[in-house]
Amino acid sequence: MHIGVVGGGISGLYSALMLLREGNSVILLEATNRLGGRIYTYRFPPCELNKDPYFEAGAMRIPCTLIHRPVFNLVRYLNHHNPSEMKIKWIPYVIAHENNMAFVRGKRRKRNDVTLAAEFGLPEKYCRQSAQDLLQSVVGDWIHLLASDFENGFAKVLQYDEWSFRQYLRQIPQWPHAVIDFVEMMTSQTSQYDLSFTEVILQCMDFGTKEWVTIEGGMSRLVDATANLVGMQNIHMNAPVKGIRDDPNGKVRLSIGGDFPRTMTVDKVVMATPLCSLKTMLERPRWSFAKEQAISAAYYEPLYKMGLHFRTRFWEKSARPCFGGQSTTDLRVRWVIFPSNDLGSNGSGVLLVYSWMADATLWNTLTFEERVDLALHNLEEFFGEQDEDIHVSEEFIEAFDIFWGSHASAGGCMYLPGQLTRSSEELARPEGNIHFAGEHLSRHHAWVVGAIESAGTAVKKLLGGYFCEAKL
Repeated sequence: MHIGVVGGGISGLYSALMLLREGNSVILLEATNRLGGRIYTYRFPPCELNKDPYFEAGAMRIPCTLIHRPVFNLVRYLNHHNPSEMKIKWIPYVIAHENNMAFVRGKRRKRNDVTLAAEFGLPEKYCRQSAQDLLQSVVGDWIHLLASDFENGFAKVLQYDEWSFRQYLRQIPQWPHAVIDFVEMMTSQTSQYDLSFTEVILQCMDFGTKEWVTIEGGMSRLVDATANLVGMQNIHMNAPVKGIRDDPNGKVRLSIGGDFPRTMTVDKVVMATPLCSLKTMLERPRWSFAKEQAISAAYYEPLYKMGLHFRTRFWEKSARPCFGGQSTTDLRVRWVIFPSNDLGSNGSGVLLVYSWMADATLWNTLTFEERVDLALHNLEEFFGEQDEDIHVSEEFIEAFDIFWGSHASAGGCMYLPGQLTRSSEELARPEGNIHFAGEHLSRHHAWVVGAIESAGTAVKKLLGGYFCEAKL
């Protein structure tokens, strides 16, 4: 068969790789000049020879759990079939370091500070507990249930899918709103608990993992290695699909824009793009009312990241050095991510500030210069309270940022209350010879494993039920 794959993120690349492996002819169409979608390692110009300052503008870490095993299987497959110079090496990702702090109400303190609840004026029964302890008291049993038997646990979680996590906290443990806001601020981001109960519980499950990894040299090496096996002769860049329609002879016709507008007829198609791409396509079939509503209503979490390149890794040389991990704050930057690559090395380094949900949208109202000034000001306050010898602005070289909500690759899909039970099957259902893939169709939204699993499901349906995961 001759198959078109629309979208050059990891879901599209994995689909193309598996279809080629089964002997099909494949053309992958990517709208932009970059493969990878929301896997995006941004590299700054090095200040010294043999240095590679970078940060993950997109996906940055993988939990070491059975759920994420397909990612590790894919890497073993890529390493077996690619030349040695493209081999992928895992390195530890430090999710938490003993010196990671919270900077709240103008003071640095331990992230699990049990005095904060009283300082925030919470009712007596919630005081002398950290935000992390309060959250664990609610989600701990659910995480244990999912870890023991994911399928059975997931079915029980879905009983509350019509509820937001905030509603669950109000109804079941009967937390006051002030307690909910306190825990949300210290452990997540503003308005996160308005997502569905299912989404937040699954996130808590993943972030309860102790061991994490990332890819040496950046997560984009996963994209490069997959694209190499797909073959650049099978990949068309700067080829946005403007229209898709059923051909009278039972095939599918694609209208491609870009520098070389053209049409292409294929036997079948895998649409491996965010749903926003379907919404804005100039010409496509109109499907059932339920499917069209699900496409229109799909919620993509706003995500904002800024990487700041500094002359030295001053955070590793301060009074309380941080070798990886992350700190939280009520300042605009919200989360400060310390790099896990090149720990303890000399030379320059990159800090990441990271916001999502309502905290991310606030950045989009500012110019780039204003965003950089604000980030530096917040970091001056964050580090200055600890060490008067740290002058963040003097260390600063340059910055790069991305607001995924205004990007073609969008942010991670996050279901609102009821959307998983109401829409997920409808969205994944093939329409004739058009099949669908993407992390939004999995149970693991915003994770690489979600993109891979959904691609595997789409390929299996397209091939009539036969599919074997890429693994050794």
